[in-house]
Amino acid sequence: KNQVFVFGRVIIFRCPRGRRGLAHPAAPRPPGVVTVHPLVRGTRLRYVLQRLLQFLIVFFIVTFGVMVLIRLGLNAPGDPARTLLGGSVTDEMIAEYTAKYRLDQNYLVQYLYWLGNFVTGDMGFSKPNSMDVSKLVLSRVMVTVLLGIYALVLALIISVPLAVRQAWKRDGRFDKSASIVTFGFVSVPGIVLAPLLVLVFVKKTEFTVGNYVLTIGGWFPRIGDKVYPWQDLGAHFQNFFVPVLVLALPLAAIYTRILRGDMVQTLQADFITLASAKGVPPRRVLWVHALRNSLLSLLTAVGGQIGGIVGGALIVESYFAMPGMGNLLVVAILSRDFFIVQSVAAILVITVVLTNLVVDLLYAVLDPRIRHARALA
Repeated sequence: KNQVFVFGRVIIFRCPRGRRGLAHPAAPRPPGVVTVHPLVRGTRLRYVLQRLLQFLIVFFIVTFGVMVLIRLGLNAPGDPARTLLGGSVTDEMIAEYTAKYRLDQNYLVQYLYWLGNFVTGDMGFSKPNSMDVSKLVLSRVMVTVLLGIYALVLALIISVPLAVRQAWKRDGRFDKSASIVTFGFVSVPGIVLAPLLVLVFVKKTEFTVGNYVLTIGGWFPRIGDKVYPWQDLGAHFQNFFVPVLVLALPLAAIYTRILRGDMVQTLQADFITLASAKGVPPRRVLWVHALRNSLLSLLTAVGGQIGGIVGGALIVESYFAMPGMGNLLVVAILSRDFFIVQSVAAILVITVVLTNLVVDLLYAVLDPRIRHARALA
């Protein structure tokens, strides 16, 4: 017969074939079918709605705060319209621009008008660049996206094997040496690391050793041109290698230190000892059982460092003159191009919040205990 077990608010239904599922005891079902109890579906929906509400609050605070901050101190007649237009403008042009974007209204009215246009894809007009902000952003966003993805992937490729080996050879020579190196990269800011890597990979240096001349460096260009991989893969690699390395090395150091600490604790757990006692190969114990149970902290670090990648992109794109979102934001701030600053800030907020939402949802995939705890909440 079918069996029903009740644990608090969750009802476990055991089917004749041995499968279990969350189900309502009164709901008829054929043997072997597993359904989800309405309480669990309601919990998931409530969780998504809560995160959506958090996103809206963060989006409003950041974008509205940016708008207010960049307009403070503009007390001259005609501002901010005069600042947005720049150069020699007539009073008629200022009045037209002010009326078009509600610049004579209070901050909240201006923000709501901008937000309504932003949702429909109208981000305003950039007078210094003489083009729509939406077109300007679209022409720059792919460079920043590729830079961030490459840096994140390279950081994980470096950090995961390094942290696993450190944990496996804990307190050995390799572990101590790697800890010193990673601590160094964590401590070095991007503005210092970029010139160092330029000296190594970009600047061409010649040494004379006896009758031989050794050449070091000069392998990569100083300025990162916008070359996409589908245009020229070799040129794309050359232009992105050093900027990606500047972003990836500090990230890899952070990920390595976090994962190494978690792996050390996991390898001392009872289930690892049990798996080894049952004859599970050490490689499988290390890379499957121990690593999977240590990925939550790494996943948290990845989500938390998305903002760091964005901040690093500001430095990297400016230093290497890459035509990306970071470079565009820096130039817009210096020229007080309000619409570009607001639009780029809004896009960055959306990216960071959605990334953290994805990371939060992946917790339940890696650890079923979290999924069950949310169902019981």
